[in-house]
Amino acid sequence: MRGSEDVSPRELLLFSYWTTLLQLLKIGITWESIMTLTEEEINIVIGIEMAVQQKEQEDQAKQMAKSNFGSMRSV
Repeated sequence: MRGSEDVSPRELLLFSYWTTLLQLLKIGITWESIMTLTEEEINIVIGIEMAVQQKEQEDQAKQMAKSNFGSMRSV
């Protein structure tokens, strides 16, 4: 496997481009819509998606903590 020092700037750019496109498709944005978005709009969409994911993870962690606390009290 190649080290990161072996990756050209072009490869890094292509990887970032396709990773971003796949992330947008995964959250349900159509290819046609993606092609009309500006870079700023893409950054906003990805930022909002990341914030939503973080909130969901925090909510899950709180729920698990409550569940664990409740099970500990019944012991």
